[in-house]
Amino acid sequence: MVHGSAHFHLFPVLLLAVLSLPVLSYQARAEGETLRIATIELGTGGRFEDGRPTGFCYDLGNALAREAGFEPVNRLVPLARGVEEVVLGLADMIIVAPDERIDEAAENIGLVETLTIVAWGRVETPLRSKRDLAGKTVALVRGSRLDRGRGGELRIVRFPCRNHELGFKMLMAGRVDAVIGPIGGLAFAAEKVGVRSRFLGEPLVIGEAPVHVYVSKRLPRDARNRLRRVLKRFHGDGTVTRLRNRYPL
Repeated sequence: MVHGSAHFHLFPVLLLAVLSLPVLSYQARAEGETLRIATIELGTGGRFEDGRPTGFCYDLGNALAREAGFEPVNRLVPLARGVEEVVLGLADMIIVAPDERIDEAAENIGLVETLTIVAWGRVETPLRSKRDLAGKTVALVRGSRLDRGRGGELRIVRFPCRNHELGFKMLMAGRVDAVIGPIGGLAFAAEKVGVRSRFLGEPLVIGEAPVHVYVSKRLPRDARNRLRRVLKRFHGDGTVTRLRNRYPL
């Protein structure tokens, strides 16, 4: 009877230990699980050099993932596809300007930087104010807010392109009157395709675009919070600035 009673009282303890195993194994897996990152292939944020992906947003995404306990699986994709992948659950994280299409699917965990958006045209077509853009054909990145009709008072004829490099090629060919995008990204693209400085006029500032980190709501809240804390720490200890300085605008 004594041995049977001892076994009876021991049973709840063993049962509790067994039931806790799935939780413990999940926590162990969480430290090594992958984080699927969609990095926008655009300007200094994400690009290929010698066949290898690189860029500010690419490096930042990898650093955030690893510091939060994930193994990053990071791919360069066009803007429109990257947003779509987050919406469809094919990507877990993206660094991008605010986009109402992912508000339901992803959580904004923090600001990365704020970009100055400009319109840049040929020197013989000066842009002195937003009114000068009215009726002009303007190259912009496919899937961007302006491509989707968000432009307020800008009465432009949209010419969607995969990237800014193609926009400048259209500008040099006379297919468009201007290119719109972040000033740093446009300067990088113009240099990359060999646009001579005397060919371009003065860029016209038309607004700003804050860039944020969005994390899929399909991830557990704890995972999202870990990434949020890491991003906040990266701002505080200068990591974001150091990564940005690797890719001068």
